[in-house]
Amino acid sequence: MRKEFLKMRIVQGLGVVTALLFAQACTDLDPVFTDSTSIESSTGEFGGVANPANSLESLYNGIENMGDQTNEYSLMEVSANGIAVLTRGVDWSDNGIWRVLHNHTWDPQHNYIRGAWNNRNAQVLAATQLLDPASGAPADIAAQARVLRAFNMFWILDWFGQVPFRGVNDGVDVNPEVLNAQAAFDFILSDLNTAISSGNLSSHGPDGPLAEAGEAMALMLRAKLQLNGEAFTGTAGDMNSVIADVNAIEGLGFSLDPGTGPNGYFDIWDLDVANNEVIWILDTFTGNRNWNMLHPNQGGWNGFVTLTENFRLFGTEDPADDARIGLAGPDVNGVSVGYLRGQQLDVDGTLIQDRQGNNLVFENELLQSLEVNNERTGLRLIKYPQRGADGRPNPSNNYVFFRFTDAVLMRAEATLRGGSGSPNTALVDINNVRTRAGAAALGSVALADMEDIYMREMNTEGWTRQNQIRFGSFGGTWELKTVQEDFRVKFSIPSDALATNPNLVQNEGY
Repeated sequence: MRKEFLKMRIVQGLGVVTALLFAQACTDLDPVFTDSTSIESSTGEFGGVANPANSLESLYNGIENMGDQTNEYSLMEVSANGIAVLTRGVDWSDNGIWRVLHNHTWDPQHNYIRGAWNNRNAQVLAATQLLDPASGAPADIAAQARVLRAFNMFWILDWFGQVPFRGVNDGVDVNPEVLNAQAAFDFILSDLNTAISSGNLSSHGPDGPLAEAGEAMALMLRAKLQLNGEAFTGTAGDMNSVIADVNAIEGLGFSLDPGTGPNGYFDIWDLDVANNEVIWILDTFTGNRNWNMLHPNQGGWNGFVTLTENFRLFGTEDPADDARIGLAGPDVNGVSVGYLRGQQLDVDGTLIQDRQGNNLVFENELLQSLEVNNERTGLRLIKYPQRGADGRPNPSNNYVFFRFTDAVLMRAEATLRGGSGSPNTALVDINNVRTRAGAAALGSVALADMEDIYMREMNTEGWTRQNQIRFGSFGGTWELKTVQEDFRVKFSIPSDALATNPNLVQNEGY
């Protein structure tokens, strides 16, 4: 269930300043504000937020829409080789909005690109207002606000390569300055360094408040920033910093979950089962990670599928060889976890059919079309194993965003990119991940292997596009994607943003 955003009033308010900054007449943001009021001083300048605690809660609420399937998530996964959204008859056509993301033919009018731009920029402004000295935020609130501002700027930098920045006293006649990639990278790093070194972030381990931007979350974000430094700025990040930050996360008590609970490997995503793996969650609905994959007769919406190429990376359909692929369909009592394939069964073991009366069989066949599909086409990937009374997914508000396995793989990659350690050190990390899944250990590993290693572990979790860009495959072709244009490593700046801020320059190729 999505929480409501908290309110900022018209005077220096988030809604009005966002409108001035982004001039969005039609938006996917649709906030509902309640009671985070800002104050205007007698001189007309920004006088601070009235309630820093409420404003911090508003910042947390403002990132929860990243759990949706549109906007941010569509940029992170649908534009990459993790997910395709298939039109089935008239279902999921949506005027081609999903298809152009998958096949890299979007333009500056794309609604989901605009939604992601508006959402993240609005939160940068809100964090900047809270961090202004006039707001008088207590030290712990200010530290979290810095991390959340860095988090929002991180995504703007990743997607667009430039970040507009409006000061709290900039009026309608002031065009926000625009930070280039290096300046934005430095700004984000400074925010993270300040917050982490302040000692004011919670240093909890896996038993702590996982929805809070604590020390482990900030370390993970800083490691992500450095690992992607070259993709962001053209200059390689500090790989030793990546390794040190992952080591520090490990020192806080996070580790690979052994998968000994009722869902095995997939206990990672069931926070009703204690685990040591999850670093940070969004307190938001996880149903969008299940229902968009499932058929209507499984309680779903039947649009999203994972690419068959990804499933074939495992080289097996036997879960005894690798728990990450999940149980095969015929062996499942109701909706399973993992890659759904084969005949699907109801909770009582009855064969499920599609709405035309055909047996609901998800076949291991390469996808042939984004536009013409029956109800059965495509393999599905389900990672959240919460169960309702009928055996079907019962979504919670525990959307896993950062987990320790990703950190371990990042440490291995940073080592292979020249960080302290050796290929053998990286191999140990990778084999620990494989062993946990019951997969055979590798005898050697090279940097070129890492993209597939990430895909086997992290498919659909939001990092596919970023991984592809680091490994140089985003401009290539894959299942149902034919366009090859390297400039699309950056998305187009929305047209309405360009029209209202002449300091922005459209990205190359658009």
